[in-house]
Amino acid sequence: MIYSFDSYSQNKDYKFYNEEGYQISRKEFYNKKENFKNFPLYFENDTVRFGVLFHREKKGVLSDSTFTSLKNYLNTLRSEHINSKDIIVINFLTGVPVAEQIKKSKTSWNIFDRNYLRKLNKITDVSHFWISSLEKEKLKYFYSNKVNWQKDTDEIIKKIFFPHETTYGYYIIINPEGKYYYSLGEYGKYNVWEKTEEMTN
Repeated sequence: MIYSFDSYSQNKDYKFYNEEGYQISRKEFYNKKENFKNFPLYFENDTVRFGVLFHREKKGVLSDSTFTSLKNYLNTLRSEHINSKDIIVINFLTGVPVAEQIKKSKTSWNIFDRNYLRKLNKITDVSHFWISSLEKEKLKYFYSNKVNWQKDTDEIIKKIFFPHETTYGYYIIINPEGKYYYSLGEYGKYNVWEKTEEMTN
């Protein structure tokens, strides 16, 4: 399937599914997509258009090998290696509209507030990463002059967690045992603080 933001032509059929791959009715899809717990995405191939309801939030546990590979990858993105007791927090930015890739102004998104990382590090010991599917040069709107954005060159984050483009991406929290949580779509600093606190318990 090819993910597309384009408007759909009239000669293609619609099909609707939940995240588990079961087909659902159009009515069920549109009723449930307004629920914050669900995150709708749209795909298409040559003949069919798909609407898929994903779970906005997801929890799981990484296998030992995947967790080790992820930490090795993240350690290549900065000089200071991840401490074994740290909680890992990743702000992963994808799905940035083209208009915002060329904006000269700056976003008011509160994850760029000065107290975001300061408070995050007061909650617990954190290894934090700014990672994007885009090159840093296209992220001026997202404070690339101050934020050390790292490009997910080999799409490691997408392969491990959520493979599809989502507007403004998602954030990921991983505890020292490899238990993870992520939330798709727009979010704020308060969400990250709250979930990081939960992951310490």
